[in-house]
Amino acid sequence: MTIRELSPKSIYQYKRDIMQWFAYLAENQFNPVITDVKEDDIEEFIFWCKENGNNTERIKRRMSAISAFYLFLRRKKLCAENPCEFILRPKKGLPVVVQTFLTEEQYNRMKNVLKENGDLQLEVYGRLSIDTMARVNAISNIKWEQIDFEGRTINDVLEKEGYIVTLYFSEEVKELLLELKKQRDEQQIECPYLFITSQKTQASVQTLTEWCKKIGRMIGVDTLHPHDFRHSGSQLMSLKGAPIELISELLHHMSTDTTRQFYLRSDKAQILKQKELYQI
Repeated sequence: MTIRELSPKSIYQYKRDIMQWFAYLAENQFNPVITDVKEDDIEEFIFWCKENGNNTERIKRRMSAISAFYLFLRRKKLCAENPCEFILRPKKGLPVVVQTFLTEEQYNRMKNVLKENGDLQLEVYGRLSIDTMARVNAISNIKWEQIDFEGRTINDVLEKEGYIVTLYFSEEVKELLLELKKQRDEQQIECPYLFITSQKTQASVQTLTEWCKKIGRMIGVDTLHPHDFRHSGSQLMSLKGAPIELISELLHHMSTDTTRQFYLRSDKAQILKQKELYQI
């Protein structure tokens, strides 16, 4: 920054923004290795900034600081890409990032549309992502050998900061997985990964992000991105009455505070119904 002849004040602000981001990573995202951070993780931070009163210009500056940091890492050949390249910069007067919580009606529509669409792999991706509430990088790395159909678990999944976790799926998703496996066997596709490209190679996080956006367009939710599957799965479970401790465990959060703050929305209708029991 000094070589670029930025003012001491600008350099100080960049440093403060980077240190705030580092603190957020440590406190809310399991303190990951910087080179493992994905665009979804940065979008979570941006939403957190918005929730804490940062205006558009402040958030744009914070994004510039993070982007500059990754450009430095790329020049030093310490990372392959800058995750900020995949995030749209906010414009004045527009929301910085939209967290989408699919309603039960929207989720049912998604299930029906995916079934009618006839792309079995896309259907499995959307259904499994909401069912397991797994992060998109974990979904990308799933291999067939990790899937226990009888126990309906996906084992030894690599999560943030090297954590090894288990994912759980429903009977309906199990049938879809078995159907996809049969299809792969019939097509004699030997790629070990669950989700693959047309070139029969592992589907990257970027590819899965595009699939998610495609699903969003199919159901009329243009803001849908992969992390919304985690939001939606947790919210739908909560509305069904699942305890927050269980949801937090399935999301692999270290505390229920993170679950409550970022992954659940208040059910306003239920709050109003309860309030009416105590009229004043």
